[in-house]
Amino acid sequence: MSRRTSSTRHGYTLIELLVVMSIISVLIGLTLAGVQRARANAQRAACMNNMKNQGLAVMNFESAHGSLPPGALQGPFPVFGVPDGASHGLWVVLLGYLDQDAVAARYRLDLSFDHPDNQPAARAIIKVLQCPAEPPGRVEQWEPAWNYAGIADYGPLEVNPFLADIAMIDPVDNFEGPLPVNGRVRIPEITDGTSQTILLSEAGSGGGTAWCSSTNLLSVRTLFADSSAHRGCANVCLADGSVRFLRSSLSTRVLAALATRAGGEVIGEDF
Repeated sequence: MSRRTSSTRHGYTLIELLVVMSIISVLIGLTLAGVQRARANAQRAACMNNMKNQGLAVMNFESAHGSLPPGALQGPFPVFGVPDGASHGLWVVLLGYLDQDAVAARYRLDLSFDHPDNQPAARAIIKVLQCPAEPPGRVEQWEPAWNYAGIADYGPLEVNPFLADIAMIDPVDNFEGPLPVNGRVRIPEITDGTSQTILLSEAGSGGGTAWCSSTNLLSVRTLFADSSAHRGCANVCLADGSVRFLRSSLSTRVLAALATRAGGEVIGEDF
């Protein structure tokens, strides 16, 4: 007699399918989170590299001129041939130190940054001045519509003395940073110490302005309030050329102390 064997075919139950789908969803979520973290870390590193190059440009300017560059130019400023009524931002005097010789050759300091004759140069997108975590190729537009300039996501920090009047920061004799408007600060004048003085900072998210504009001075009060492109944190370049990543938990009081060059504030190494 022959024996007939039969095999029974089982399918997945609904519960088993739901469990499998849940596991797959978790794995996809973990993978995406890992990719996003890796991308954010790469953007942060690229941003820090931008700031190192900016700091190097400032130091090369100092070596050539014997003083740090002005954080902005408000005419009259005869040292750079800026007449009364004209104004410019920090980056216009650093173009040659940022490998932007062609832009520098077309830019005129004897005219204001928003003058039509400065448009061909001002429209340049300078990659080292745009944070990699922000959308690339951004511009700031004025009236008329054809009047615009490339965005800079970095600039000097400015401390408003009014913040001391309302007790948000400590009162000091000198609220100026190392790059004040029309300033020509020498390194020895940074008496707070170059390793504890902010030279440059990145702007809050979406807070960049035209690289040629005299309005690219950044406020210590809004640096973290605007939130940087790095999730509530911000990169800064110190006056010794090093780049630090500051957390949003840092108080405005400490940030202001770091922004002044000769305030005499006592700051620990861990900031």
